[in-house]
Amino acid sequence: MKKTGILCLVVSLFSFSLFAGTSFGNPDLNLNDEILFTVRHNMVGTSPYKSLFYAALKDGKPDGIPEVITCYPEQMELLSGGDVLQIRNRYGIARYSQKNGSVNWIEKSSTMPENIVPVVPYAVSPDGKYFCRIERTSIYSGNLMLVSTQTGKSSVLCEGVLNSYEDLPIKWAPDSSVLVYEKNNGVYFCNPDAVLRGVEIDERYRKIGRGSINSVYWASSKFLAYVDDYLLYKINTKELYTLGLYSGIIGQGKPMGRLPFQFNPLTDKFSCNSEVTSAVVTQNGRLFTYLVVRSASCDYMDVIYSRPYTESNASLVASYIFWDAAGKPVLWQEKLPFDGIKERGSVYKLDTLAQHVLEIEDSGKPFVSPNGTKAAFFAGSTVYVYDINTWKRLAVLSGEKVVSAIWTDDSNLYVGGEKSIRKWNIHTNKADTITLSSVNAGYWNTTDYSIIADAGNSNYYKYNSDKRTWSKIDFSENPVPVKQNGRYRVFIGSTPNKNYDNALYVRSLSKRAVTIPLYKESTRKMPEKKKAALVFELYDNADGLPLILSELKKFNVKGSFFINGEFIRRYPAETKQIVNNNHLCASMFFTTADLTENSFVINEDFVRRGLARNEDEFYACTGTELTLFWHAPYYSISPELISYGENAGYTYVNTVTEVSEFKNPDMDPEKLIKKYCVGLEKSGGGVVSVVGGFSQSNHSRPLYKYVALLISALLDSGYELVDLNSL
Repeated sequence: MKKTGILCLVVSLFSFSLFAGTSFGNPDLNLNDEILFTVRHNMVGTSPYKSLFYAALKDGKPDGIPEVITCYPEQMELLSGGDVLQIRNRYGIARYSQKNGSVNWIEKSSTMPENIVPVVPYAVSPDGKYFCRIERTSIYSGNLMLVSTQTGKSSVLCEGVLNSYEDLPIKWAPDSSVLVYEKNNGVYFCNPDAVLRGVEIDERYRKIGRGSINSVYWASSKFLAYVDDYLLYKINTKELYTLGLYSGIIGQGKPMGRLPFQFNPLTDKFSCNSEVTSAVVTQNGRLFTYLVVRSASCDYMDVIYSRPYTESNASLVASYIFWDAAGKPVLWQEKLPFDGIKERGSVYKLDTLAQHVLEIEDSGKPFVSPNGTKAAFFAGSTVYVYDINTWKRLAVLSGEKVVSAIWTDDSNLYVGGEKSIRKWNIHTNKADTITLSSVNAGYWNTTDYSIIADAGNSNYYKYNSDKRTWSKIDFSENPVPVKQNGRYRVFIGSTPNKNYDNALYVRSLSKRAVTIPLYKESTRKMPEKKKAALVFELYDNADGLPLILSELKKFNVKGSFFINGEFIRRYPAETKQIVNNNHLCASMFFTTADLTENSFVINEDFVRRGLARNEDEFYACTGTELTLFWHAPYYSISPELISYGENAGYTYVNTVTEVSEFKNPDMDPEKLIKKYCVGLEKSGGGVVSVVGGFSQSNHSRPLYKYVALLISALLDSGYELVDLNSL
C-alpha cells in the first residue's frame, strides 16, 4: 500500500520501536536474603551485554545500592607504568591492580543508567601517570582536561573542544615528558607535571606554530616533526622552550625539506621515521605520498611513491602508518567491501611500489607494542600478533569476540572480550582470566553460598568477593535458580516505564505483605521517547559514505539515505553497499537540479517521470525498490511539487530546520548540531540531515566527519534514533 501525505515535524505516537530498552533477568535468591540478577541494555548507541548484579535485601528493600560484579571493557587504559588496568563502562570506572590481583571500582553510577551514550576516550601518557579527556560542558563540546592518575588533580588545557569518540587533539611524547595539543588553530606544548603544579610558563611562549594536531608527529622521544604549509621541520625536544620563546627570531626548528604540495592541517595527516628524514603524507584520507629528504639544502623532497586509493571492490574507511626497524613505512588500510558488512584490513610495505603483505577479514584497528616491533589487531573472536618487520605471525588467541585490547609490555596484552578480560602472554600463549565482562546468568552455590557465573558454552566461573575477580572452575551441576525463601519472593514483571522491558520485584511474605520494585525508577511512568531520524543526502559525491556506514554500524543505528539519480549513475557499487548494510533508501529525484528555479517548467508529469526514472535506475542497480519517501534536491520545494509527488504515491520529507548544510558549507559542525537539537526540541522530534559528500564546493569540516558526535548529541538529548518508517 502506498503512503501519501507530508512527513515533516510530527512524530507518530504509535510508531514501532526497532530497539528494546533495559531488561532484568535470571534472579536467584538465597536463604541469607541475597539476590543475584542480570541487567541488559539493548538500545541504539550501546553494546548489548548482560551484567551480573548482587543485592542484599533488608525490610523488603535493597540494603544499599545493588553492586555490579562483572566489568565489561567498553574502554581500557593502562596506568601507573603498566601496574594498573583501568576499565570503563556505563556503570563507572574500575581498576585492576597487578600487584594485589584485585578489582576496585573508583567511580560508580548511583542509579541504573538509562540514557546511555558511548564511553568517551581517554588519551593516557605512555608512563600511565597522566591522561587527557574532554569534560563536557554542552551536548557537543567541552574542556580538554589534563589529569593526574595518582592524585586526580586536573587542569584545563583548552575550552570549547568538540566532543570526540575517536581521538583527542593531543599527542604524547613517547617518554611522556611533553604533551602537544591543539588550540585556536595553533599547536602548543607543555610539561604535564609543570601544568598540574601551576608552574608552567605562559602559554604564549609555548606555541610551536599554526595548524592543527595533524601538523605534528612524534618521530621519537628526541624529535618532534612539524609541517607548516610546504615545509617539514625537525624540532629537538630539548629545544622546545627555546623555540617557544624565540620562534620569531630563530624559526620553528630545523627545516628538513619542502613538500611538493601544500599541507592542509584540517584534512591531511603525516608521519615520519625517527630521524625525520622520511615522511608519508595522507591527503584527504585517500592520497598516500612517501617522501625522502635527499639533500641538506631544504629543497623539495623526493617522491618515492604517490598513489590514491582506487580499489574497485571496497571503500576506504581509515588508514594508519607504521615504521619498521629499517625506517621504511608500512601502510594499513581499513576497508568496507561493497558486497558485505564486515570491514577488512590490508597491509602494504611502501617503496617505489606498494607491496601487499597481509589481508585480514573482519579486522579492527591495529595497535603497536611499546617497542614498536609488533602489531596486534583483533578480527571477530581472534587476536593476532605480527612482527612489523617481517609480517610473520607471532601469536594467536581465540575463544570469544574481542571488544578492546591493550599492550602492557612487549610480551603481554590485556584482551577484553564479550565474556571475559584476560591477560595474555604471547610467548607462552597463556591467557589468565582477570574478571568477567558479561554472563548468561549467576547462581548461588548451595554448598558454600559462593557466586557461580554461567558464561556460556559450559564455562563456569567462581567469584572472589574479596578481590572482586573471577576464576574458571569445573562445575558439573545443573544450577536451578531459587525465587523464594521464607521471607521473600522475587520475580520479573511488567512495567509502565517505556525505557524498560520489564522490572524486578521483591514481594515480602512475612510481617506486612508488600511488593516493591528493586529499582524504583524501573516502574516510574515515563512519557514516550521523542524520535529522530538520521537521513543522509547523496547528491553526486561519495566521499563521506565509508565513514557514515562505519559509524552507523558502531552505534547500531539504522540510517535513511536519500539517493539522487546522479549518485546512482556515478557510484553503483556504493549504492549497492548501502542496501547490503540494510539501511532504508529513499528518492531524491533523478537529477541534482534545483526544481524551483524559474528556468525549469515543472508540471506533474515531469515530477512523476523524474521519480519513476530514479526508481528504475535504483532497481536496475540494486535489484531492490526505493521506499516511497522523497524530497527535492537541496530541499527546494513548493506546495505544487509536494502535491505532484503525493499524487505519485510519495510522502514528502522535510528536516527540523531550514538551515541547509549544502547551502552553508562553511558552517561549523557544532553550530549545525546545535541548530538541529533546537529544531528537534521545538518540534518534538523529526528529521536531521547530513550531506554525504561535496563535489561543487570545498568543505574542510563536513558534518559527515562528525557523525559520531551528532549521534551521541541526539542520544544525550533523549531522542530515540529510528529510520523514516518508524518516525
